[in-house]
Amino acid sequence: MTRALLLGATGMLGRAIARQAPAGVTLVAPDDPRIDVTRPDEVRAALARERPDWVINCAAATQVDDAERDPPRAIAVNAIAPGMLGECCRDANAVLLHFGSDYVFAGDGQRPYTEEDATSPVNRYGESKLAGERRLAESGAESLVVRTQWLFGTPGRSFPRTMWERARARTPSRVVDDQVGRPSLADDVAAASWRLLQAGARGVVHVANAGTATWFELAQAVYDAAGVPELVTPCATSDFPTPARRPAYSVLDTSRMERLLGAPLPSWRDALTRFLDQLRAGETATAAK
Repeated sequence: MTRALLLGATGMLGRAIARQAPAGVTLVAPDDPRIDVTRPDEVRAALARERPDWVINCAAATQVDDAERDPPRAIAVNAIAPGMLGECCRDANAVLLHFGSDYVFAGDGQRPYTEEDATSPVNRYGESKLAGERRLAESGAESLVVRTQWLFGTPGRSFPRTMWERARARTPSRVVDDQVGRPSLADDVAAASWRLLQAGARGVVHVANAGTATWFELAQAVYDAAGVPELVTPCATSDFPTPARRPAYSVLDTSRMERLLGAPLPSWRDALTRFLDQLRAGETATAAK
């Protein structure tokens, strides 16, 4: 029986990893907030106690604009911690699964980014995630870095959930139509990540649902599902300045994942349909109480 230690178990991706854990894996997912991924003594104690074969790191500072306002926090969690985790896993003879981001790329290209393409982040969040990848690579640990993008899922906040709530409230929205990516369901990314681990994949692998969209196209699909497509309209990124720049085109090429797993993930539209079905089921259950 393989033992896996999950760090960051209470977040959206951490919960998806727990839900998708395959048969034959004993998953240890401590919810104790005292286990701080930025503190090597706590991590080493957890490794010594649990003796895992795999360590899965879902802990991250994911708020892009917050990274501009508070760089030290993003650096501590996204940049320094992965290298330290790598050193701990190396010493414990454990494989580390770590999650990366499309924001390591500049987003000024016109074709999907492969794992070998040059990185050049345009914001502090992307810089911190790239630094984490590099520190992990330098740690000497046996590791798999899954880069993904535009995650949504339950529970937790996400762009599709916000759009659904606004659509259900019949609230008009203007959404940027000049940023392109691959919307990805956390459960699908988690399931693929487990399969990659089991297949012995190492290095960097891009994992995302099939197909591309702009944020407006994603919002439009949500408003369509709510029956109010006329309430969402497109706009330009320049209409909504934010503290952090966003890459305009950060589509990930998932060819390596498809070769390793034998098929692409379902389309983002299929993933969105399943996600909205979950939200509807939750609303029905709440109304029945």
